[in-house]
Amino acid sequence: MARYRVAQCYTGAVGAEIVRRLAGHPQLELVGVLVHYPEKAGKDAGELVGGAPNGVITTTSLDEIIALKPDAAIWCGATYDVDAYARLLEARINLYTGMGAWFLEGQPEEARLRSAAEKVGVSLCAGGNIPGLISDVLPLFLTGYTGRIRQLRMWQRNDMASGPSAVQIQVLGVGLPPGEGAHAEAINQGWTHSMEQSSRMIAHALGAEWQGVTLENVEYAIAPEDYVLSPSGLEVRKGMAAGVRWTFSARAGGREFLRLVTEQSTRLDHGPGWRTSLEEPAWRVEIDGDPPIVCTFGWPAGTEPGKACHDLNAVRAINMVPRLIEAKPGALTVLDFPAPVASDGLLLD
Repeated sequence: MARYRVAQCYTGAVGAEIVRRLAGHPQLELVGVLVHYPEKAGKDAGELVGGAPNGVITTTSLDEIIALKPDAAIWCGATYDVDAYARLLEARINLYTGMGAWFLEGQPEEARLRSAAEKVGVSLCAGGNIPGLISDVLPLFLTGYTGRIRQLRMWQRNDMASGPSAVQIQVLGVGLPPGEGAHAEAINQGWTHSMEQSSRMIAHALGAEWQGVTLENVEYAIAPEDYVLSPSGLEVRKGMAAGVRWTFSARAGGREFLRLVTEQSTRLDHGPGWRTSLEEPAWRVEIDGDPPIVCTFGWPAGTEPGKACHDLNAVRAINMVPRLIEAKPGALTVLDFPAPVASDGLLLD
């Protein structure tokens, strides 16, 4: 089994879990860790994320990460940094990211990133849970078991209450005035950009001409009182957004072929139509085909949903890295890979 050197870029909830899980990994060796804040730099990466010391010293310098010449980097930054992606690719570093680049066809940055990867023989691929699971990967997988498809419908019901990062929760509009200001418009544009890539990917895979995606509706659940989320410490004031739900519609062949709803909530008492129990599946896919398919996806009762969601993204990234390194050069999507399997094998003891 080949062994690959990996750099982890940033240590939020997903990145920190990746650092912890790479300890003792049979195929991947952690060689560098990039952090956002100066106070996190110069520390043992294992200790920084609450694990055992691993001897990898953190840095805020992307140049230092590039100088390590890892085989691959995993990007868990909060922004879609096209300049940083291009620098990593140009330095012959394969890149897996959870932010942007899910399906580059038709995007303004496509030529730059594709050229950067192909010129030096490395690959770029992106994933996550939305995009990267419920909005594309899972429905695409399910289409292999039906035909004569008329419409795909997907739902995400994400509980953010137990999320560890106040920044990651608030960036979705929670704790802020509902639907007001530049932040609300930026959030809506970000979601629409993501759903464009997911719906383009599905249309491409199914041989249909993609004709656009529309944000049809944004709904807010209003905080009935002041409260503080734990462990993030995010304070949500009465009257601010306590939950947000977006509905998207995508078209191909002159009609709607895809409908997606993503609900981000912090309470189970938002009211009619909102999630009322953590036992309700986090994700659901319906395919109107022959035969019709309904699939739900989630975790067992008692699982902490915030951590489970972050862990899912972390493990997905780890499992994709070996296949990314071994893949053909270029800007790739999940359509270019066989179904991934666990990269650390089966526990037999």
